[in-house]
Amino acid sequence: MRSLLTRTRTRIGTRKASTPGPRTRPLRLLLGAFCLALLPVVATTGGNGAQPAYAADGSETTVSGTGDFAALKVTVSQTRNLVDQVVKVSWTGGAPTVSDTAYAANYLQIMQCWGDAPTGPTTDQCQFGGSSALGAGAGNQAAGAYTNSRQLNYGDRLKDGENQPLPPPTPSGISYAPFRTVGNDPVSPGNWNEFFDVNSTNEVPYARTNARGAGEVWFETQTAIEAPGLGCGAAVPGSQTAQGAAAAGRGCWLVIVPRGTTEIDGTAYTTQSGGQLQSSPLSPANWKHRLVVPLGFEPLGSFCPIGAEERGTIGSEMAAEAVTRWQPALCQTGGKAIYGYAQVPDETARVKLLSGAPGLVFLGRPAAPVDTRRPVYAPVSLSGITIGYFIESQAGFGAPDEVKARNGTRLGSLRLTPRLVAKLLTESYKDGNSRFAESTAKNPENLGRDPEFIRHNPEYTGLDFGGRLGDALVPQPLADTTRQLWEWIGQDAAAREFLSGVPDNAGTHGDRAYAGMAVNPHYKDLALPLDSFPKSDPYCQPFDDRPSFPLCIQDKHPYASDMHAAARAASRGDTLARTSWDATATPPAYKKDPPQPAGARAVLAITDTATADRYGLVRAELLNAAGRFVGPEPAGLIAAAGARKAGPDGVGSPDPAAKDPAAYPLTVLTYAATVPADLTEAEGKDYGSLLAYAAGPGQTPGVAAGTLPHGYAPLPEALRAQTREAARRVTAEAGKKPAPDGSAGGSSAGAAGSTASGGTSAGAGGVQSGAAASGTSGGSPSAGGASAGAAATAGAGAKASATPASAAPAAPGGAPPAVAAPVAQATGDTPRWVVGAIRHVLLICLIVGALAAFAGPLLPRFLPRLLPHLRALRAGAAHRDEGR
Repeated sequence: MRSLLTRTRTRIGTRKASTPGPRTRPLRLLLGAFCLALLPVVATTGGNGAQPAYAADGSETTVSGTGDFAALKVTVSQTRNLVDQVVKVSWTGGAPTVSDTAYAANYLQIMQCWGDAPTGPTTDQCQFGGSSALGAGAGNQAAGAYTNSRQLNYGDRLKDGENQPLPPPTPSGISYAPFRTVGNDPVSPGNWNEFFDVNSTNEVPYARTNARGAGEVWFETQTAIEAPGLGCGAAVPGSQTAQGAAAAGRGCWLVIVPRGTTEIDGTAYTTQSGGQLQSSPLSPANWKHRLVVPLGFEPLGSFCPIGAEERGTIGSEMAAEAVTRWQPALCQTGGKAIYGYAQVPDETARVKLLSGAPGLVFLGRPAAPVDTRRPVYAPVSLSGITIGYFIESQAGFGAPDEVKARNGTRLGSLRLTPRLVAKLLTESYKDGNSRFAESTAKNPENLGRDPEFIRHNPEYTGLDFGGRLGDALVPQPLADTTRQLWEWIGQDAAAREFLSGVPDNAGTHGDRAYAGMAVNPHYKDLALPLDSFPKSDPYCQPFDDRPSFPLCIQDKHPYASDMHAAARAASRGDTLARTSWDATATPPAYKKDPPQPAGARAVLAITDTATADRYGLVRAELLNAAGRFVGPEPAGLIAAAGARKAGPDGVGSPDPAAKDPAAYPLTVLTYAATVPADLTEAEGKDYGSLLAYAAGPGQTPGVAAGTLPHGYAPLPEALRAQTREAARRVTAEAGKKPAPDGSAGGSSAGAAGSTASGGTSAGAGGVQSGAAASGTSGGSPSAGGASAGAAATAGAGAKASATPASAAPAAPGGAPPAVAAPVAQATGDTPRWVVGAIRHVLLICLIVGALAAFAGPLLPRFLPRLLPHLRALRAGAAHRDEGR
């Protein structure tokens, strides 16, 4: 059940699942997705899972060192209401790390621990040592032999001055600091164990201090789901409320061990092997200098009153962060209903909307018109698709000293054009494909070697990323957001020219100073837009010692299960690649690679702006149609929302060719939709309450439960008015079948081409980005999120009034109700509309699985060769349809 504890999501794969053979994995994933697609709405009322909640403002904490480290001050950006996320750890007053190319002395070591004592944890309660599987140091930056391990004995020449007895040695004579789990489970001795390893640990073994005595790292706070040995956030026994909701989650600790210039015996680091500190931070003489910061976690479990009505919602991943943030507040307001949420593909949401049992779905594009179903669409969130990244500066050979001095520091700027993104998504860089593939043999290795990229990003001059930055982690499911990204690429003349086969130094849009890079021929004349990210190059790297097991694209550059998984992986420096050959496995297979070492990380990911913010990714600036590089900040999102094209049912569509220089080109407006006539009155009332909340307190930016997560922009007032009117209609029209003339429904509530108070008209189908864009005036919305104006009715071109009508009640002062614990995922009966399909799922999956076992070994070799023919057939069919 742990996979259900963060949010109910239709995803493929888990972190520690057993690994299929490399040649059959793509097919198994495809067939798994097929089977899951037949069951997408079972999760609508999901299991007993917890949803993420977020920190209250003001939880930043600063602690100070003692003794030799008295000047050190460490600040943790968030310490309460934590979930699996990233927090910033920064410090001042440290001594600069010795050596720009190694970790000899003067650095920090950071780890997460459990422990009930008020003074903090002991060494046996800390998750540390897993990174030592890669050896000491970070990448090519060396460090002492035992500095990232749990080993406490170092030979006769180095003994701890605290003179504490060592733990019993293993048969090999090594004394390891033991690891004791929160549940007192049996644990094997060593640097890693059954509860954490190099792929799962969140430890930061080396954190560099710069010449100014400062530094910063981004640390993943793991819950009991990601780190079961620590148990952070697990419900504290006896803490349940009278209604059965979890009231408290187990707290944990962040521990920072500063390392200076002396060893555990008092000698200088220069006297040690290699002129480097050698001992573990868990050695008593090092451990006594630790700084500890208590961490408060949201409880994992049920955090809404038991017995409340359960209302299922499903849909786009773009709404996930907002909806799960709102859930704890929603079940404490209005009718106190529990709103489940299941992430499903967009097309599944559209099918559900028109199924006769719509519930409430989230989507970015409307369903096809059907005479017997008249959906109501309500804008609920404004965010964007982004290329999030975690890139640390890595000086190339011969780089100037000032460039080398920045080694390991995180880069905060990245500008990408549609053509550069096309290069990343078409396996056109050598490191996005294989350096042995003939299809890309004449192309640059990666972004860092591409003159076009350096022209737009001169700060990357002199850097060398090895085999990294040749591609981006991309989600596997079909999605409207993927289609929108390809539309942005397709509207750009330079990108279209590149995809047609013209090198980047030739043609109308080429530049002679560029490398002459050409698109991978397996993507030439790619028919755009697509709703997927193809991996079409059939090249597999052969090996003489294992001729039956070549290394193919799906092993070196696999898909992420969704945008959330892509963002989390990128934040950990994890490319998800499986290139480590394990001949001892049964059967032999490629194993997952460990994350990139700290200081040498360089990963890109296609994700959404809110999830990128959750995992601390920096977001790239993209070139819009006006020729400006714009980041996905609220102003850019709001400007793009105002440039949307009018569409059916009042649902606008993105315009990648919009010429507003302030507009972020991959802005996404997500709608909630339902068919009121297909709801019961009780359902209509509850879904109406959700929409009213989304238009009111749910648009207040913040980090507390019930607020709008960072990464979203508050909806402009015109869109909020549209949502408030939708809430009214859903409540009033629930269960009422439309009259034959269609008078009881059929279009979006509110004006498609409305004007926001405080600005000029955005034109048909648009919204205004004016002074009133946030919908507030320096504070929280009024109770219930204000009210809808009488003019906010269906019909294009109507103006939204700035005087709203009442909506769902909120806490006094307009702030969302304080909720200490997360909402449980509702549990209920399987929806009636899906039962017919479910009866046949097991049989279908068994039959298809048998076919997979036979066809799997052949598919990686032949499918890529068939894809161009399938696309050609599809394109031909489309042309024939257009000619009819």
